[in-house]
Amino acid sequence: MNPFRASLLVFSGVLIGLLAGCAQIPLQPELTVAQQQRLMPTWQRHMLAIKSEQNWQCIGRIAIRTETQGGTVNLDWKQNGDFSRVTLSAPFNQGVVELKGQPNLMMITDSSGNQEITRDPEAAIAKLTGWQIPITALPDWIRGIPHQPSATFNLNTQGLLQTLHDSGWTIKYEQYMPPAAATLPLPKKITVSKDHLYLKLIVDSWPPRAITPELQP
Repeated sequence: MNPFRASLLVFSGVLIGLLAGCAQIPLQPELTVAQQQRLMPTWQRHMLAIKSEQNWQCIGRIAIRTETQGGTVNLDWKQNGDFSRVTLSAPFNQGVVELKGQPNLMMITDSSGNQEITRDPEAAIAKLTGWQIPITALPDWIRGIPHQPSATFNLNTQGLLQTLHDSGWTIKYEQYMPPAAATLPLPKKITVSKDHLYLKLIVDSWPPRAITPELQP
């Protein structure tokens, strides 16, 4: 087996209970069309404010489940403009994978130091792990905004996303952190699904970010 693939697959058997064991937080009842329209100015202001924050960091955990596999990884996502540095680490020091670069050119490094440069990170990860992970869209989704202009969505009573249908994926926002924990309300618990793949993201913190040398393209 390819050593790079083998090191990534170690994630698939770790702590599969996060998805199964976490109680689901019920979403708020869907608002009427009229209520949605009244909240649109609030939503537009929030979305523009989120987009203006070019440098950010998200620390949390991702549980992944397919028909045949399940696993959990710790997530540390640092973003500077369109340059990402994503660290995925399995619990109990069972391996680290780092993705670094821009959406159209990214380097993937595993815990053994094997590296792969790709212009299609989603296809590369799917080939190596069997998981169709939407790496390109996740920087928007985890901050609670759509990735594609054609996306459709429903708002909650605070004028934030409750459900999002984007690029063939369904994203459900179960909980937000209050502004006291971040400069803006940001997602705390998110479920992303498509076909038989489910990702559950639990955010532990949104640390304040500044431009740092390690994130320079």
